[in-house]
Amino acid sequence: MKTKMKFNRSIALALSTLFLVSIGSAQNWGPSYQYDYGYNPKIANYVQTVVEVHNAGNGFGPLWYHVGYIDPSSPTITWGPNSYLYDYGWNPSVAYAGSSVVEVHNAGNGVGPMWYRVGHITGQYTISWGPGHQYDNGYNPRVTIEGSTVVEVHNGGNGVGPMWYHVGHITGSTISWGPSYQYDNGLNPSVAYSGGAVIEVHNGGNSVPGPMWYHVGYVTGSTISWGPSYQYDYGWNPSVAPCNINLVEVHNGGDNVGPMWSHDGGFFNGYYTINWGGAYSYDYGWNPSVAGWNSAVEVHNGQAGVGSLWYHVTNSPCFY
Repeated sequence: MKTKMKFNRSIALALSTLFLVSIGSAQNWGPSYQYDYGYNPKIANYVQTVVEVHNAGNGFGPLWYHVGYIDPSSPTITWGPNSYLYDYGWNPSVAYAGSSVVEVHNAGNGVGPMWYRVGHITGQYTISWGPGHQYDNGYNPRVTIEGSTVVEVHNGGNGVGPMWYHVGHITGSTISWGPSYQYDNGLNPSVAYSGGAVIEVHNGGNSVPGPMWYHVGYVTGSTISWGPSYQYDYGWNPSVAPCNINLVEVHNGGDNVGPMWSHDGGFFNGYYTINWGGAYSYDYGWNPSVAGWNSAVEVHNGQAGVGSLWYHVTNSPCFY
């Protein structure tokens, strides 16, 4: 079992022009609020705008999105009056930067075709989505954006094994993808991209809780130069995001509904390494997903199956 730890605040260390992360106290999450019903939610945000996607049920079927706006003084999100159907599939993931929203998902319940869409927010609470395109075969895709550059990671199969990445570039409603490259072996990858640095976290195996590992890499053209993988904690279902100059990570403590944990950021103490802060239990639930800009936003299931979806916003900006 994890021990609750507390660290003194410290000043983030500079490293070239990379985004920086700092050690601080716990992320200071605000209360949890129910915002919808469904399963398997994922979240992205840009400045104060939030885009969320989720499955309607526990398996292949309707995919829905929600748009909302953060009020950091509350801290709450004003969500649109409705969620909207945008496709059919499984395991959706979403990223948002500038004027582009990118979504990826599995076309079926198992390993097989993976599809993407590019959308643009055209109304206060609505997205105009471009057509769906298949870009690869695999399972459990996750996506992130910086500028017009997209990084995607996924499992090659339905279990521990090769993990693959793509780098792509957005043009209008399409993405020009580079080849897929294997970068490690594991399960449940999540990825974040900011300041030229790519951060990836994953489970090392099927044991729950089990070792979780991270990589730092740097994009050049359609490839990423990855550093070694380093273990940083034990848990399940990790999710990672940059938030201002911090890095935010959340995960389940076990393989079912129970404590969810949030990691402080850390600072780069090398070109490919992060000095992580402590982990803190912040709620109970399942399938957490985190995004960040000036504030961190987290969404999760309140139970093991289809049902209430909940969110948190940090009480204070990500910079301490």
